[in-house]
Amino acid sequence: MTGALTLDIASIAYAQVEADWLPGKKPYVYQQRVYQLVQEALARNETLCLFLVTPTGSGKTLASYATSIMTGRPALGIYPTNELIRDQEKSLGPEYKRVLEWDDWVLRIDSRALDRWGLDLDESYHARTLETLLHWRRVILTNPDILFYIAFGQYPDIQGQRQRLYRLLGDIYSIMIFDEFHLYNVKQMADTAFLVGTLHAINPHKGRVFIFASATPELEVVKWLRDRLKLRVEVVEGQPTDAPGARTIAHPLQLTLLPADLGRWKGAEALLEYLPQLQQLVADYPQARIVTILDSVAGAISIAQTLRETFPGKPVGEVHGFSSTEERDMATRQPITVGTSTIEVGIDFKNETGKDVLIYEARTASQFVQRFGRLARHEKEIPNWVVALVPEYVYHFFAERTTDGAILSRSQLYDLVEEAYRSPQDFARYLATHAPAEFHEARWFVQGLFQSDDRPRITEELGNTIEALTGKTAGQAWGRHRQYKEEHILKPLLTFRGSGFEAAILDERGTDVGFPAKRYNLMFLLRRGIFEEIDEEEYLARLEELENRWPEEVARERRYSKRIGRKPDELLGVYGYFVLTALRDQGRRVWFEIDEEEVYGRKAQVTTVSGLELTTDPPVRLRGLNKHLRRKRIVAWFAERHPASIKLGRALPPLFALHELRIHRPGGALSEQKWSIAFNQDAFFVDSLGWHRQQREDQAIIL
Repeated sequence: MTGALTLDIASIAYAQVEADWLPGKKPYVYQQRVYQLVQEALARNETLCLFLVTPTGSGKTLASYATSIMTGRPALGIYPTNELIRDQEKSLGPEYKRVLEWDDWVLRIDSRALDRWGLDLDESYHARTLETLLHWRRVILTNPDILFYIAFGQYPDIQGQRQRLYRLLGDIYSIMIFDEFHLYNVKQMADTAFLVGTLHAINPHKGRVFIFASATPELEVVKWLRDRLKLRVEVVEGQPTDAPGARTIAHPLQLTLLPADLGRWKGAEALLEYLPQLQQLVADYPQARIVTILDSVAGAISIAQTLRETFPGKPVGEVHGFSSTEERDMATRQPITVGTSTIEVGIDFKNETGKDVLIYEARTASQFVQRFGRLARHEKEIPNWVVALVPEYVYHFFAERTTDGAILSRSQLYDLVEEAYRSPQDFARYLATHAPAEFHEARWFVQGLFQSDDRPRITEELGNTIEALTGKTAGQAWGRHRQYKEEHILKPLLTFRGSGFEAAILDERGTDVGFPAKRYNLMFLLRRGIFEEIDEEEYLARLEELENRWPEEVARERRYSKRIGRKPDELLGVYGYFVLTALRDQGRRVWFEIDEEEVYGRKAQVTTVSGLELTTDPPVRLRGLNKHLRRKRIVAWFAERHPASIKLGRALPPLFALHELRIHRPGGALSEQKWSIAFNQDAFFVDSLGWHRQQREDQAIIL
């Protein structure tokens, strides 16, 4: 092994106060402060943006919903993962039952839930189902994608449906809670800020509270809301204390830092070297339970198999984007759980899901802190142990600043983490470059909701909101929107998460107990899969064979596993159909190819291209996939630079999807130079970094 550094991390406790709060519960000081601020803002009919900054497991959820629980006021909870929605539904439902004696007051609404509700309500469209559920005026737990579709008017305009949804959103929900807000990128934060500014502009005297809760918040949005939109912003932080009677919210633990070449996805290899120490802990504590969080699905699957072989008496469960619902439900209760960012938030490891050892990759400072907080939230007999796989430069920073066996408070640890990590690119210029186009789309939709007597004021206020956030006037935003629409590049901006390359996959590896048909990342399949390509007709026939056992799931896949359309604004659907039989130990190289004439004169700008093909090494047959891909016109950004050069030179986030592109010269020969290409929303992000000099050089005429 190259080395390991072990630190002892002290517990952390918060003071509690005697106050009128949830019956039978004694609030922390910060919880009582949040409760007071929310009540005051609503009583005074003010708009309040409240940032709640406390560690994971410190009671942010109860602090955020306390006013709603006490009064029955409808609240809208926004969660970045569906796993977190399910977890919050389980914890909040009993609180409303206990305090208000109301059953079924908390409704979980994600895409699958809308499908099920639609069947019960005899509605075929999500928007109609959603309208019915909003009318119930209950506590809605949903994801930001659904909120974005409402706020930006992206649901189908069937008999005024999207207008009614927006009115219900604005009229009913005066408390909106954005949990794990640090997971939002700059576009998603900007979309949220625009929604807040828009609702305030429509009715500044309504009385609304927007709560942004996170253990590691992105505070740049504080400046947008406070300094640009001139809204009232309060930041409430939990303050640790050593005072007698304080309640421990995080117990002591041992932290081991392992250096790993995370840039080349070598985290799993570093972990394998450390297995003897893990085996020793399990020998000392046979009942010890382990959870591992990695960034790569392939790495998680590989490590899960290794742990099965290392600990044959301990069942291993997998929780990642490629797991079926049945597998995920079982996996967290197993003695060993291996997952990806799917379990980074939303799973409180206690009782039957409790864990004693946490192992994780930490590519960024916020990722380190967020994942670190998953353990030691509950008192138990087996010591808590965290193993963090960190970049080598972070490990050496800690080795220089601390000594093996040193005792640190969590505050000291977080300060060192913040100082040690390099800050990734945050694409801050997106707000001024591309956000005006999507904001104009929302403005045009919202102002159309009002009658002629109110519309001039609303239109002016929304224009002011756009200018305050982006620095661009309403007219400039309209011009940019018109340009993007004419160039057929607007549509990727009108989604919350963007759109990648998806494949419809029949998983026949025999390792997942659940429904085998999945829509998942095409690049994962090409890099790591042993598979056979099939056509749509055969895929649907294979689906039909599964219908008796999984009728609901089969109906869903028939609906969503359509082949993606050829136009650049058609973003939903799959690029091909495959049967997966196994995973490779080593990944393939995957790159795109295109003819030179398709990219001539358009480098380093967002545009549309067609004629793309995918190639792998070692090669695999992709006849059907490439036949469709060549005909697909897609929004893209490309430049004559190697992806590694751009990722390093521009400090792109570790998981940013920048692909290799090879150019076919006239005559068919491949260029030696490896280019970079990004698609859909990622194209706008990388474009916002500024490449104007290169564009001028590309367009110069040489006589």
